[in-house]
Amino acid sequence: MRNFVNLVQTAIFLIFIACEIQSELNLRPVLGIITQKTSEVFEPLVPYNSTYIASSYVKFLEMAGAEVVPIISTWHKKRIERVIRKVNGVLLPGGAAPFNESSYWDASVIAYKVAVELNDKGVYYPLFGICLGFETLHEIIAEENSTSFFDSENLTIPLNFTQMAYKSRLFKDMSKELMQSLLFDNITLNMHKMGVSTKTFQNNEKLKRMFQVLSTNLDRDGREFISTVEGIKYPFYGTQWHPEKNIFEWTPFQAINHGPTAVKVTQHFANFFVNEARRNKNKFASEEELESLLIMNYKLIWGAGVSAFGQIYIFQDETFLKIKKNKNLKKINSRIDNK
Repeated sequence: MRNFVNLVQTAIFLIFIACEIQSELNLRPVLGIITQKTSEVFEPLVPYNSTYIASSYVKFLEMAGAEVVPIISTWHKKRIERVIRKVNGVLLPGGAAPFNESSYWDASVIAYKVAVELNDKGVYYPLFGICLGFETLHEIIAEENSTSFFDSENLTIPLNFTQMAYKSRLFKDMSKELMQSLLFDNITLNMHKMGVSTKTFQNNEKLKRMFQVLSTNLDRDGREFISTVEGIKYPFYGTQWHPEKNIFEWTPFQAINHGPTAVKVTQHFANFFVNEARRNKNKFASEEELESLLIMNYKLIWGAGVSAFGQIYIFQDETFLKIKKNKNLKKINSRIDNK
């Protein structure tokens, strides 16, 4: 009887603890994704001077229970910072924006600085960089050129885990079977011409203080690059490869693994990052403010065979739109004056 009572008391205690943990989580996580300039490829489909987000990144986060707010990189820097301070974390997506001279870079720098500041103040604030986002975080942190060329575009390979991977936050809850699949199966798709070499990483003290290397890989020429990292002090994460594509991109021109194990890997990374965001309690001033900024307010178009992305969200440069509007107003006023 005493054992039964003890079991009941233990069960009640565990339920209480579980409820306490649940109450401490943000059950409506909102994540920002930074936009980047559209390339010439998109110009028949989208207005001039637009930025975009591939919808696969949006679906990646929504699948795990998050809402998405685009961080439109052509906004004024103060507006970018205001929105970044209200979301619960930021995803730096892949793409082709240049370092140091693009609105994507500028917005990423703001996101990084805000994230460091908030974490230093005790506010849990995660970042996740994928492909270009991974490289951008390394360039920002290193404060010098930290990337070099690799023959690794359209290369689907296993991960070469370091010993730190098995103790990491990112992989500790992954099943043994899934870890083994990542070790031996061609699951992780690399779509990059640039990357961070192991030598470059080891020679930069700032990078070594910021990140633990969880995996590396070899390109087609046998050159080693860093492929997965995790922040030591901060909840910052990065993959040089694309976890989002396994479920949400279907171009026949990329060697994407759509198998059930690859799908589970995508789900693991999405769930992990959104759960990190649930630890942040930032909020928008009102429901109206949040709703006005959500991704669903923006145009979603089909890639129509001109892009590797199935669908993309398009965001027009508001500065350009204002200039265009003013020019149109001048034309209208001119016509009125001439009548």
